[in-house]
Amino acid sequence: MSDPFVVRSLDEIRFWSRIMKEHSLFLRLGFRCEDTQLINEANQFQAVFDDIERRAYAFTADADPQMIREFNTEVHNAAAHIWAFKRKVLGLILRCKLPGQNNFPLLVDHVSREANYFRNRLEELNLGRLEPLHDAIIDENVFFLKIMADHAKFISHLLDPSERKLVKQAREFSQEFDTLLWQAVDLSSMRPQSQTIPLLSQFVDENRVSVKSLRDFKKNSSRFN
Repeated sequence: MSDPFVVRSLDEIRFWSRIMKEHSLFLRLGFRCEDTQLINEANQFQAVFDDIERRAYAFTADADPQMIREFNTEVHNAAAHIWAFKRKVLGLILRCKLPGQNNFPLLVDHVSREANYFRNRLEELNLGRLEPLHDAIIDENVFFLKIMADHAKFISHLLDPSERKLVKQAREFSQEFDTLLWQAVDLSSMRPQSQTIPLLSQFVDENRVSVKSLRDFKKNSSRFN
């Protein structure tokens, strides 16, 4: 019989280890040829999370919870290290120590926030300190709406300026998710009140429509397939 702790832990690790692996690749491609130390570090993180993803898929839902708890701790350590690497890179960029590299500061900040979210989720799972359902939904919406708004901004900056329709759509998505983000922040401040529950249901439905629209936009823009 599957253990909910095991299933949730493996789902989180399988998803986020792939994301961490992709982040390592993106950062490496943005470094200059002479940034050999940073390139090597990025390659090492890509290999680490590739191995973590492979091992996560080797576990089954009926795995020993203690074994998964130990795996979570190991992955938490890797997530903490890649977070520190990303913050180091961001600091170098902001201090103009990497002129000519191609990673936007907001992109590096963005991927570091995702690493921080990942390690915090693993800690919560191991300690059992999960919030009540509606609080967790609000917090996750605040986090992911910021992520979606960032994605739209990155897309608009990566498009050729002649692709005016796509640029316009990307900017509209950015504005839409910025608006949803502020709505989520407002709901967060209301969370002790019972009236937030019907508002939350409506808000989640709105988010679902917006996220599906952004997903379809990415699919239809060939360079983002």
